[in-house]
This record gives sequence, structure tokens and C-alpha cells, in this order.
Amino acid sequence: MNSRREFLGALGTGVAAALALNKDAVAADAAADSSASTSNDPSGAWFLTKSAPWREKLSQPQYDIAFEYQVDVTMRDGVKLRANIWRPQATGKFPVIYVFTPYDNTVSSPQFPMVDDVGRARYFVPRGYAFVAISMRGRYGSEGDPYLFWFKDWKKGGFEGQDVQDCLTWLGTQEWSSGKIGMTGVSYLAMVQWMGAMLGSPYLKAIIPCGSPDDNFHNVNRDGCLSFSVAIWLMIIGERRTNELGIWDDWVDWDKLHQHLPLRTIDETLLGKKSQDWQDFMDHPDNDDYWHIGSPGARYRVGEMSAGKYPQISVPSLNITGWYDSVLQNTINNYLGMVQYGPEELRDKHRLIIGPWIHNWVHRKVGELDYGPDADIELHPIELRWFDYWLKGMDNGIMEEPRVQLFVTGNNSWRGEHEWPLLRAQETKYYFHSSGRANSLIGDGGLSTTPPSQENTDSFVYDPNNPVPTYGGGVIMKPDVSGPRDRRSIQRRDDVLVYTSSVLSADLEVTGRILAKFHAASSAPDTDFMVALVDVHPDGFAELLTCGNIRARYRNSFKTQELMTPGEVYQFTIDVWSMSHVFAKGHQIRVELTSSNFPWFDRNTNTGRPKDQDTELRKATQTIFHNSKYPSYIILPSVSSP
Repeated sequence: MNSRREFLGALGTGVAAALALNKDAVAADAAADSSASTSNDPSGAWFLTKSAPWREKLSQPQYDIAFEYQVDVTMRDGVKLRANIWRPQATGKFPVIYVFTPYDNTVSSPQFPMVDDVGRARYFVPRGYAFVAISMRGRYGSEGDPYLFWFKDWKKGGFEGQDVQDCLTWLGTQEWSSGKIGMTGVSYLAMVQWMGAMLGSPYLKAIIPCGSPDDNFHNVNRDGCLSFSVAIWLMIIGERRTNELGIWDDWVDWDKLHQHLPLRTIDETLLGKKSQDWQDFMDHPDNDDYWHIGSPGARYRVGEMSAGKYPQISVPSLNITGWYDSVLQNTINNYLGMVQYGPEELRDKHRLIIGPWIHNWVHRKVGELDYGPDADIELHPIELRWFDYWLKGMDNGIMEEPRVQLFVTGNNSWRGEHEWPLLRAQETKYYFHSSGRANSLIGDGGLSTTPPSQENTDSFVYDPNNPVPTYGGGVIMKPDVSGPRDRRSIQRRDDVLVYTSSVLSADLEVTGRILAKFHAASSAPDTDFMVALVDVHPDGFAELLTCGNIRARYRNSFKTQELMTPGEVYQFTIDVWSMSHVFAKGHQIRVELTSSNFPWFDRNTNTGRPKDQDTELRKATQTIFHNSKYPSYIILPSVSSP
């Protein structure tokens, strides 16, 4: 690959306190740890120090490598998948590290260690592991038809987890295998780990899902809004055997494609034919059983979780993500799902690492910021320590480390914690204020902890013919605009409400899940609302921290659509996801509220019709209330220094 952006474009697919978690269970779990739940690890992340004692306890290189190319692995229906196998050139039985991938099982990309097959083989095999990369059905050398996450005949019950399980059985019974298998990888390679784990293979002993979806409805339709880049990428993979980067990087007019209506026929515009993937996506606009065939999690209301399939997953997990990952909250949810709902004997055996990264990235430069040398990590030693413990039984101390490792942006340092959410965090409401003109940077929008009394409403016109452009956040799209970005160009628009605090007199750390709750009315029967949280630097740089969205028809449930009565006031909740950030003294806290973020998400047409059929775009007048009867605010979990 010429650059990481090209690779990300190809890879593509890419509460805490508010998640309806049982806080008593979290507290009891943390108390069981040898360290108090209110303490942290001031020395930073355990994986930063190259001379730490744990490194001496890792498996050391001692074997040459034997390679077997495109070995047949037969599935239960007779389809043959192809495996590349690297293993020690020695007699004996070895534990297996296994990736199941649609992205070619011969990837050599040191800059992207989460998908680097050749790099993993060179690292792990000399240290006494077999490393096996298997192409999913219908991709590269494997037989069958591709259809991400489940099979084309999914109505008969077929899904990708069955292939994962069959491969686990095959790998666990080879003469060179110890019968102990670990899985790792990012994005799709992470999702299939959960699929294999939920089927209960006796050979799967540990997983490392990096950037992993939880509920596939929200992977494709984040809180009701169609995630264009993810949905289109899944469709593309389901229609081809190889990545074909030239076509997707240099031929497709993405701007034109994103503008296409109706959504139902985007597949024909892009491919010249119908795609079953895309048609199925359009046939299932609500969070129904279709999305849960291979999903570990299930989320039916904003900011809430259910048990999903976590109770049937009996495998310890090391979850890795970044604050600007397209599936940040999904990955956190998977960790929380296992801690809250997984088998009781394993609830303290799960771990979480969150860096300042975008999807499939573990390096210091992200978006418009450089987070410093500590943001660069070596992934493979982290994987090795986890697998040495679970696959070889080596007592290397990894389970004594803090369960959660956070990179705190703003002061750009790592910190260990023994639970998530942090029990010491104090939820603070920051209320929206104005005299009725919060539009844009030059408006009068304010933000403070003082509840409102009687205040004028704010309003703006959302025109889907002129949507607010995507700029920053956990998006994967062309051109790349992901990560932390300066939002001032966005905040100059009149269809963006801007609420800004006074200048901070002291540092303020916010760590946890962010929710925005506000009262609004619309002239439309359905519309969207978007919220972004921003750190305003003294020089004016408006650093995007996190953002969220809601489609109005899903304000009460993602399972059932409820249109609005135009002009009626409703309360909305937006899941703004999670972060750990220090707003420095002299900075300001800013909240944006608008109705579009395009083309990260599809445009709401404001008509109330089914989203796949509409070709008419209507303007909508949005009115935001912030008074004593209808307060509007964002909830920030503030954390004091321990």
C-alpha cells in the first residue's frame, strides 16, 4: 500500500454509566481486584516500557519457520476454504494463532499490525506458535459465495460463525496443534472472533478483538442513520473475490454515489446490478432478528444494552480500540457485555485498551494532531503476553495489570483503571443557554452548569440539499477526514447551533460515556439530530472530541419506528459515545447541534417516508428548547485526580 489512508479506504468497515449497567456489579467486580477501584496506575500503560520485567517472561524466538500455502479446509457443507499456515519447523504440538479474513490471507503491511499476516507469522512462529490465516468463503482462494457476517442463504440459518467454528475444529485436531487456539484481528477479523466464540468451540481459549462491532444493526445503521461507508463497503465485499483497489480508489465517483436517491438502487448505480447484501440492508430498516444472526450484542434503545449472546461466550477477551475508531463504543460495549452478562467465572478475565487512534491504527499522528511518542505502541508483544498466558499457561503477570488502559487526550498520557465506567466519575449537566440566536460561532449560545429559567428557543433550517459536511470523528470515507479536526469551518454555518462555556479556570478531566438530552420540535414528521463535543483552544482551534446522532423515528426504540407530529415538543437522547480527555485551564467546552453529518450518514429527507424509497428532499425547521420546562444539556462525567 502506498499509504495508510489507501489501506484504510480498502479495509473500510469500519455506557458506560448510562448503559443500564448494574453499578453494584461493577463495584463488586472492581473491589475484588487487589487495588481499590478509586486508584489508578500513575506510571502509565504496562506495555510502554521496553525493559519491563514482563518482557523477559515472554516466549523467546527459537524456531525456524515452515510454510504451507493455500491448504484446503473443508466446511460442513463441503465448501473448501484456503489457509496459509506458518508453523515451527520442528516436531511437537504448538498453540495456534488464527485469523479469519476477507482481506487476503497474505497481507504484509507492518504499518498496520492488526491485519499484517506476514508480520504476525514472522513474530509468533519463532516464539513457538503456529500462525494460520484463512480466507472467508468466496474471497481470494476460498470457494463459495461471499456475504459478510452470514451466508447468502441466511434465512436457512447459515452464518459466518459456522465456518469459523469448522476452522477451529480443523486447526485444533491437526497433528502439529496443541488444541489451544487464540484469535486476533481488527474489524471484520474481530467480529468473526465473537461469532466463533458464541458457538462454543472447545479449542478456542482466548481472543483479541480490535475495533469490533457489537450489534450489527448499529454497525450499518448507527442509532438509526445509515452509515454510508460501512454499508457500501460491506456490499462491495459481498460482490467480489478480491479487493480491486484500482476501481474503488480511482474509478468510483464517491461524491456522486453518496448523492444518489433512492437509496434502494445505490447497488445498481455502483455495480450495474442488484446486490443481495444491499437489498437485505434496505429490507431491514429496523433492529430486527436479521441483524442478530452473528451479533454478540443487542441494543434496542439509545445508551442501553441487553444481554445479547454474551452469556454463551466462554472465552477471555482483550479488547483494543481508539477514541476515533468507527466502532469505538461497539468495542467498549463488547467488553462491558462480557463483564456484565458473560459467564460469571470469566467476568474478571476481560481487558480493555483504548488509545487515541482511528480504526486499524496504533500510531501517534491522528487527524490534525500528534499525540506524542507514547501513542505509538507495539501490538505484537501485547498479543504475545495475552496468548502466552492463555495458550501456554505462562505466569507472566498480565492478569495482575489494571483491567482498563486509557490514553487520556489533552494531557496525552496512559493510565490504568480497574473498572469502566469509573466509579469516581461525577455526572455533571452542562446546560444550553442563549437569547435565541445560538446559530454559528458568532451566535450567543452558552454552556454552563446553571439550569435555565426562561429563555428564548433557538432554531435553524435543515436543508438536505445543503447538508453539513462530515469533518472529523470515527468515519472511514473518501477523502479521509477522520480523527480530531478543527471544526471552525463547520461552526460558521447558520444551520449549526453552537453552545460554548466560559474559559476554564482549572483543568477538567472528562472520562466516560457522554449523553446529550435536549428538547426539540420539527416542522417535519421525521428528521435527524447530530451533537458534537469540542475542546476550544486559546488560539481558537476547535478540536473535535466525539459526536453522536439520532434519527427521530427511532427516538424511543430501534425496533419500532414512531413518526413525530410536526410542531410538537419531544425529548431526544443522543449517545455521544465515550472519551477520556482533559480540558486544560484556559480552554472552553463547546457543543454543536445540527441535523446532518454527510456523507458519514445518509441525509434524512424529512418526509417521513421509508428511507430506501424516497427521492424528495424537503427543508425542515428545527426548534431547540432550553428553559425550566424543557431543559437541554449534555452530561459530562468529570473525574478528579485520585
